Amino acid sequence: MALFAWPHAFLPHALCDFLRDATLAQSRVTTAVPRQRLYPLLVVQHAGLGRLGTDAEIQADEIRLQIDSWAERRDTAAALAAQVFRLLDARFTGALADTVLLAEDEARAGDLYETRIERCARSGGGDVFFDEFAKVYRVAAFYNVKVNL
Repeated sequence: MALFAWPHAFLPHALCDFLRDATLAQSRVTTAVPRQRLYPLLVVQHAGLGRLGTDAEIQADEIRLQIDSWAERRDTAAALAAQVFRLLDARFTGALADTVLLAEDEARAGDLYETRIERCARSGGGDVFFDEFAKVYRVAAFYNVKVNL
């Protein structure tokens, strides 16, 4: 068993584990949009490093994630996004701050990737819209996750 402390590639997986069974999506939390979808659904994906384009530096210790909340009804998509916001954003008491998350490598059983999260904050998005391709409502929100390397 090995423990790795460089969390970038596994942060979406660790957040999926954190959000699983904590929202309306229950166990339907994934890092890729599945072909066969059951709603409500959460999708956690990388969206780059730091606040790209807004400062002179690219922050290697601040990872940007996109979290999509999908549902068949507008109010359900909004409620799901609000639950994620409350669970992750450091502005709320008990949110994801000063936390250590572990994610196991599916290809190498026993290998764990440790992510020390200092804080997490929503940096954009959060509006409900109707996704014309999927024919469901969707909320795309972006979060900056500050990790301690």
